[in-house]
Amino acid sequence: MRVNKRFLYIFAGLLSFLAVGFLGICILFPEFTGSREPEEPVFALEEIREEIPEPAAEAEEAPLVAGADGSEGFGEAANGSDDLQVASAETAATPAGTSPAAAEPEEGASEDAQDPDAGTEEAGDPSKGAEDAEEEEGSGDAGQDAPADDASGEKKPGGDDAGESGEEKPSGEQGDEAGGDGKQPSEDLPEDTKAPVFLSFSSSPEIKQGKAFDIHNYIGYGDDADRNVDLEVTGSVDTSVLGEYPLTIRLTDDAGHTTTKEMKVRVVTELSPGPDREREAFSDFAAAYKTDETDIGIDISRWQGAVDFEKVKAAGCEFVYMRIGGLDDGELYTDRYFAANLAGAKAAGLKIGIYWHAEEGSAEEVRKSVAYLMEVLGGEALDFPIAYDWEDYKNFERYGMNLADLNNCLKVFETAVEENGYTACLYGSKNFQENVWTCPKKLPVWLAHYTKSTSYAGDYFMWQHSCTGRIDGIDGDVDLDVYYHGRL
Repeated sequence: MRVNKRFLYIFAGLLSFLAVGFLGICILFPEFTGSREPEEPVFALEEIREEIPEPAAEAEEAPLVAGADGSEGFGEAANGSDDLQVASAETAATPAGTSPAAAEPEEGASEDAQDPDAGTEEAGDPSKGAEDAEEEEGSGDAGQDAPADDASGEKKPGGDDAGESGEEKPSGEQGDEAGGDGKQPSEDLPEDTKAPVFLSFSSSPEIKQGKAFDIHNYIGYGDDADRNVDLEVTGSVDTSVLGEYPLTIRLTDDAGHTTTKEMKVRVVTELSPGPDREREAFSDFAAAYKTDETDIGIDISRWQGAVDFEKVKAAGCEFVYMRIGGLDDGELYTDRYFAANLAGAKAAGLKIGIYWHAEEGSAEEVRKSVAYLMEVLGGEALDFPIAYDWEDYKNFERYGMNLADLNNCLKVFETAVEENGYTACLYGSKNFQENVWTCPKKLPVWLAHYTKSTSYAGDYFMWQHSCTGRIDGIDGDVDLDVYYHGRL
């Protein structure tokens, strides 16, 4: 077939024209081809940041909850505070005298046992009776005006120390000296030469009708060597029926030594009120105990609230011991008034000492407590030794310790405090000083004995004379103390 050459020329020319035209359109109008440069975003970076939600504020830890304790003196309690903050590993830098992570015993719970010996029988002679207990009248705490815990184990308003709930108290993290079960290693047990002792004993407790009865709410016990004393209770208590229920309580250690006591539990509709103690004016206290060889002062904690230290000094007070914090149910805490107390007392020109509320169950826990204490103290100068105040005798069997282990906690505290450039002493009541804290001490003790003239024969540099003192500048009761010159 012959092709018309003229037609081919026309067709080729038409294609060339279309190709040139399309190329020109692509150059002049690139948006038709999708080859344009990317445009700027429609919103700025600042607008993007505004759309990113801020991180939520860190929630406060739930408050610690604990029951009453039958401890002797500065007992530190916790039973549910709305402003409790648990100590954490990550803490912001804070000024000296403030807590790196303030956790503290709870409002409404008394830290002092007020009358630790009344109705109880302490360590030492297992047959120690109420007549002895009355004279011993233990160590009150830093002036807390609150009743001692009731016989039923329920916490009265103001209550006592932590640990009376019947639950196991934590013995802390296991350290070098602690075994895998949280108790001390068995190979270092001392020779068992003595019978177990009741560290706390209520001979005629009351319990409200219908409440659950737990014998551990009314006794505390330990042994010189055995860390797991056997407890046998003969008799029963039916709290649904009013009346008196006799119990025989027997302790037996691994060596076969035994101690037995009788208890009479009364199931009642209403608990009997606690004793009302006579208050002592600071002026009367000063008249009786201020001499050229003594200074007179007070010891305080958050339970005294805000203190007017200028008025306190004007009343004749020369020094103040204050709680810096402690270990409560396994949590380290700082007394929320410590920073204010430290600053106020120093501004008023008062001599300063601090005490540590202790509940350690191992040497490793003690070392962690001292590290925390030193962080809170921040290198502040002190006029007296740092006092070690271990008082959880009513729960002693729950720690998995023997009495030698407890004494070792004091030794570790003394050494750790000295390593930080300070000195340490022991605080405690006459009976516990004589029968529980039997190890040699590096310094004389701070003795608690509520009487007009103490019969304690050991070395002491300070005497806590009363827990029901009254002084201008503090609302409520406060502990009264005598410092003896030249004994440190």
